[in-house]
Amino acid sequence: MERVKISGPTMVLLVRDIEKSIEYYKRLGFSYELVGGPDVQHVHMNRDSVTFILHPAKNPDDVKPFSSVDGGLYFDAFCYTDVRTLLEEFRTKGIDIVKGPDLNDFFSEFTIQDIDGYRISFGG
Repeated sequence: MERVKISGPTMVLLVRDIEKSIEYYKRLGFSYELVGGPDVQHVHMNRDSVTFILHPAKNPDDVKPFSSVDGGLYFDAFCYTDVRTLLEEFRTKGIDIVKGPDLNDFFSEFTIQDIDGYRISFGG
């Protein structure tokens, strides 16, 4: 039996202000795609093989990134990449780095935080 390839994963991020979130992810180099029908509508933000689904919160207090809760990790999403090159791109765009960068020959990493508090780490 042939093994079926699974792509992704895709993360859903509950956001307070969909328009401001779209603009933030565009600054990171993500492209925008409106998805859904009349009952469920959300936005896909894509860059290479990473997709974040932005979905507007009905109640802003419901937006609670995993990284912000007691016992949570320091990131909500982790992406593997060429760290040094992406770090330079983000610095050029004025994107704030909230952790790191930790640059070495074994494994390098840095973390950013979006406008809703979601922390995204980039490592490789």
